[in-house]
Amino acid sequence: MTAAAQLPPDASDLRYRWIGAVIVLLTFVVFGGWAALAPLESAALAPGVVTVKDYRKTLQHLEGGIVEEILVAEGAHVSQGEPLVRLDTTQLAAERTVLRGQYVSLKALEARLLAERDDLDAVVYPLELTGLSDTRVDAAIASQDAVFRARREASAGEREVLEQRIDQLSAQNEGIGAVRDSNGRLLESYAVEIRDLRRLQEQGFTGKQRLTEMEREQASLVGENAEALSRIAGNEIRIGETRLQIIQLDLNRHREIVDELEEVQAKLYDFGERLRAIEDRIARSVIRAPVSGVVLGLAVHTVGGVIGPGTSLMDIVPEQQQLVIDAEIAPGDIDRVQAGDSARIRFSAFKGATTLVAQGSILNISADRLLREATGTPYYLAQVEVDPASLARMPQMRLVPGMPAEVLINTGSRTLLQYLLQPASNVMARSFIED
Repeated sequence: MTAAAQLPPDASDLRYRWIGAVIVLLTFVVFGGWAALAPLESAALAPGVVTVKDYRKTLQHLEGGIVEEILVAEGAHVSQGEPLVRLDTTQLAAERTVLRGQYVSLKALEARLLAERDDLDAVVYPLELTGLSDTRVDAAIASQDAVFRARREASAGEREVLEQRIDQLSAQNEGIGAVRDSNGRLLESYAVEIRDLRRLQEQGFTGKQRLTEMEREQASLVGENAEALSRIAGNEIRIGETRLQIIQLDLNRHREIVDELEEVQAKLYDFGERLRAIEDRIARSVIRAPVSGVVLGLAVHTVGGVIGPGTSLMDIVPEQQQLVIDAEIAPGDIDRVQAGDSARIRFSAFKGATTLVAQGSILNISADRLLREATGTPYYLAQVEVDPASLARMPQMRLVPGMPAEVLINTGSRTLLQYLLQPASNVMARSFIED
């Protein structure tokens, strides 16, 4: 060993070493304490695009048709309810005319059946018919009035025939009853005469022949009275049967009226629904603006051209609508994001030295994940509202639908140490459950 190696270290050099060690130790202690205790804000990054809160309105027609008139052009400003395109209604109008005629006829028929059911003296037509000035209505009313009178007269005639039969049978019974009364008086007279003849015969003043003739005539009258009584009973039975026929006639007539009325009312409901459907299609033949805004993507250019069912005709971009950001949140961040969370929105489209940043908050998040059509990448759609006060502080910022944006959604805070140890913690958690 050399003499230089055996020399003790210099005191000043040892002091510097101690100072360096203390500095390093303090640095680790301070930095470690800061990393373990100081909270750092964390955020979920979501790409987005500026859009209208209520979205632009795509106009379609359910059934399609032939274009009769185009009333707007690309980029035109339109007001809510303003007509944009008018479709041809010639065929629909013809169908409506046919249905309307059938409906009027059925309505008049219903009124006549109701009058017959309620045994009214005249048909009472609804205001729906009487309030119209239409030759078809007048013809239908006149026709049903004639049918009402004819059916009423026919029914009264049938009833009158049956009632006359009852009167005839009753008159026969009265005549038969008169004959019986007369025969009854004769029988009383015969009884007295026969009694006297028997007394005279017993005394020998008269012969038996006269008594026998009287008794024979008495028996004949008794038989005639019995026959008359039987005829009266038979006529009473026929009178009862005829009265039942009158009742059955009324019942059958009422049943036929009710059955026909039910059938007519079912048809009326069907024709009424078909008429309402036709009226609705005619009303929708004029395509109107659902909101005030600007026409975009006009796809109708030819008068007389045919548009198919459900074909997109144009879009209306609403005016003076609140602009929001449609942000796509990664599935891995969705558990840390919820409606109401605050967010910072970066607009890189604005040219300047620094990227403009606005404040906002999440309005809502889709209930399930969606897929991008182009790539199939899953995401959750969130609507982010831009704070108006934040925009007011940046007058140079004018948001336009379609502008790209980056949304930084505040998800809370964690320390630097937690951030650094999280990957290792995840790896260890997975390693302990692997086979």
